[in-house]
Amino acid sequence: MEAKLKVITIGDYKDSILESSFKDNENIEFLELTLDESIKNFNTDFSKKDIIFLITNEENLEKLLEVGKALKEKEIISVTVLEEKIVMENRKVLEETINAIFPVNKKDNIDNLLLELIKMIDNIIFERCYINLDVEDVKSMLRDSGITVFGSLNINETISKEDIIKNINYPFYPKTLKDSKKLLIFLDTLEGFVLTEGELITDILKNETSQNIEDMLFSIRIGNNLKNRIECYFIASKFVEE
Repeated sequence: MEAKLKVITIGDYKDSILESSFKDNENIEFLELTLDESIKNFNTDFSKKDIIFLITNEENLEKLLEVGKALKEKEIISVTVLEEKIVMENRKVLEETINAIFPVNKKDNIDNLLLELIKMIDNIIFERCYINLDVEDVKSMLRDSGITVFGSLNINETISKEDIIKNINYPFYPKTLKDSKKLLIFLDTLEGFVLTEGELITDILKNETSQNIEDMLFSIRIGNNLKNRIECYFIASKFVEE
């Protein structure tokens, strides 16, 4: 069975952008789970190769945890995005049941972050890249990650250390790379990109973790129609406990 990215909406959650953004993408499947359905009896086949994105409203947290637990028992990777206050109030039980939890500082950012995450992971796994990663690589970076942060940076001019650091952006949640142990990086670039530029970017991002990094993987795609010369997206996780 081929790997897929599966997006499960639980209960009456309605997304405004996700399904329409990926409607022609055969690697991504959208499913709906009602509150009275059991994920164990769900009418779809799950594979250990899949990565599952779980979306629901705040009031359905108990159902989210039930689904996450069932998937984890089957060794299937799950990801969710929730408002920061929900994550912090329920951090322990979320980390026990969901592999990667992305907090956002505003509810309106949930769909936007999911869009960026799914695009990034879809590009890494399924697109033809100069440096490829496969689904098992990505799963290893998401597995048991706990609180997880998405970041990005764009470069148009000649690369320098100062430009890279200045352009690092955390658009959905203000936690930085500092003290993260896992780092997954995707570099999307125009023609003319050279590997030494990629090495500089990855080295600087690694340094921003305060050298606590235990596992870092990166993928590079060259020659795409981009707004910027280099577009970098990264996921940092498994933070050292404060």
